[in-house]
Amino acid sequence: MAEERRGESYVDRVRADTRDYARELLHENEKLRTMLVALGEQAGALRGQLAEAQERLDRHREQGVRLEEQLQKAETDSRRFADRYVEVERENSNLANLYVASYRLHSTLERGEVLAVIHEILANLVGCEEAVVLEASPDGAALLPVSAQGVEWRDPVAVGEGLIGRAAKTGETYLASDREGACGPGRDAALTACVPLKLGERVVGVLALFRLLPQKRGFEALDRELFGLLATHAAMALHCSALGVGRAAGGAE
Repeated sequence: MAEERRGESYVDRVRADTRDYARELLHENEKLRTMLVALGEQAGALRGQLAEAQERLDRHREQGVRLEEQLQKAETDSRRFADRYVEVERENSNLANLYVASYRLHSTLERGEVLAVIHEILANLVGCEEAVVLEASPDGAALLPVSAQGVEWRDPVAVGEGLIGRAAKTGETYLASDREGACGPGRDAALTACVPLKLGERVVGVLALFRLLPQKRGFEALDRELFGLLATHAAMALHCSALGVGRAAGGAE
């Protein structure tokens, strides 16, 4: 009898231990579930924080890209403004030179000085040190060389003959850069420009320009404006100087 009770007591103890162990397991399992839920919430919070951080990073990257684009645009605008400033300064300098050239052309009636100013303008403003000034003959049938620089020229040119003669006949400026192919035989092939000198519609002379300075690669818009100035102002200055020479000769007689 005592052994059965001891046996039952042992079984009861085992059962009690088993129940206690089961309760501990359930308790630990509950703790693990609680921890798992908490870890899940923390993981969700971390994912949210990571998403927010990624959004902030993306915004910063976008801002960085926009700032880079704005910086590049600012640099481009700065270069453009700087180039424009240089261009404006050059235009102002050229306008001042044009004014001075025009003033000098009309500041004297001395023929040699007028011709010297014309060559100076061609050399310093156009970039051509090889040029010939030709004037129309009294009957208007020919062009007579009156001054040459950097090139030998003594022969008259018939109006309508070659590029120079045609420029005198048509009154239109000839620029070699506007033509394609050969420019013509002889001296015509060396011409870079031919500018008729006109009083109104009447051609009183021609400027024949040949080789340009090495640093001068071609004619620009300002050169065309200068040719237009020379077409009228140089013509007027030469005409007035010729009248002055005539009056001087008449007075001497």
